[in-house]
Amino acid sequence: MDNVTVDKRIRVYPNQKPWMTKEVQSLLRIRNTTFRFGDGEQYSAAKANLKRGIRKAKTAFKKKIEDHFTSNNMRQVWQGVQHITSYRPSNLTAADGDDSLAEELNLFFARFEVKSPEAATSHPPALSSHILTVEEHE
Repeated sequence: MDNVTVDKRIRVYPNQKPWMTKEVQSLLRIRNTTFRFGDGEQYSAAKANLKRGIRKAKTAFKKKIEDHFTSNNMRQVWQGVQHITSYRPSNLTAADGDDSLAEELNLFFARFEVKSPEAATSHPPALSSHILTVEEHE
């Protein structure tokens, strides 16, 4: 597998625009260097080239996203929506096979569903010591 694939490190910054390509970055570097040298004609030409490059990159990105929506591949469509909205799925998982925690939580929250006042004073046996310590501090 190491002979076939290539590992490549890509840095992605949260404020980096999705249409920012290598070409736009190089045009941006050229504009910045011409500004530092102080040549007005080269700077205005570099600035115009940057403007054209940004417009071209935005158009290409727009077309790419529109192609996601016009294709019949629903996975690409949802990836496009997630990319536009900056949605990041959370990787939260449930506890592995611990039924006692679920049962303890059910007993704890079931006390709030009690209708009669005399039943409200009796707490579930598993959590009664915890509930008493909470009530003592109130």
